[in-house]
Amino acid sequence: MRYYNTRDLAKILGYNDDSYVRRLIGEGKLKAEKRGREWVVSEEDASNYRTKNIISTSYKDLFSFNHQLKLLVDDYLEREIRNIGPKDALVAFTLAKSYKTHSAIMTLCERGYGEDASILNRTIFELLITLLYILKDPTDERAYRYYAFDWVLREKMFKYAEQKPELLLQLEQRALRPKVGDVSIDEVKKMAEEVQRKYSYKGYNWSDKSLGEMAEEVGRGGQYKTMYRLSSQHTHSHSRVMNDYVKRTKNGFINFAGISDNWVEQDLVMAFDFFSGIFAAASDNYGWHAEKELDKLYKNYLQVMEGINKKTENISGNNNHE
Repeated sequence: MRYYNTRDLAKILGYNDDSYVRRLIGEGKLKAEKRGREWVVSEEDASNYRTKNIISTSYKDLFSFNHQLKLLVDDYLEREIRNIGPKDALVAFTLAKSYKTHSAIMTLCERGYGEDASILNRTIFELLITLLYILKDPTDERAYRYYAFDWVLREKMFKYAEQKPELLLQLEQRALRPKVGDVSIDEVKKMAEEVQRKYSYKGYNWSDKSLGEMAEEVGRGGQYKTMYRLSSQHTHSHSRVMNDYVKRTKNGFINFAGISDNWVEQDLVMAFDFFSGIFAAASDNYGWHAEKELDKLYKNYLQVMEGINKKTENISGNNNHE
């Protein structure tokens, strides 16, 4: 592996001298090793630092908007959340889960793992669609249908456990010393049969509609057909995403297993859009009246997005003329 001294690396990174490189090493921000009297940095570590630096500078506005959104949500999460009906509990769960997932997406993007961040964006989108679809129901029936599906899932798990002697033994021993909230296998089977008869669940879907159909109903059909499906290709390792990881050459393949800025921009756009949609729905449900704060953030965000889109259009236009 090739190694660079601080002077050569400074030139590669575009710095006037190596003082900043030595400072990065001293602060532990750039991995290096001592050889004789000077520091040297491996080609891989230099590339990783350069990539992370490109990510933080190229997408600083998108990182900023996502961070501002997180801080806004933080303020409201400190409040006591109402828990009256079935929808309140679902909103609380969705907001909490998407909050953690959004934070994980930010971390992955900062570290150059955009492909895996796109998989998590798929999760937030599913949370968003489920929430909007259930909240759109003027009754609580969709919420009750969502909760009731848990009996079906539990029965499926118990059926599997019953086929494994070691797991069945654990269940039987637990039944002898039940904990608070435990439900017997017979009760699970009974409830699963009742809710299945009432709702006619199919497969592993709680709703009588597919995710795509629910997305269309809540006005997110376009995102389902584009953003969601693209992210799904990473989730299911479809052949379409092979180019994100390997490149064919005359002598074999080049492996792209390291960090990169691939997918980072798309992920930050999706993360902001999906998570802000969940927060907006939560604010409306709980009566938080966060519209003014969100609208201000949206306005600034859209201005930046217009600039990004124009830049992309200019690049595409120049390429077409060449």
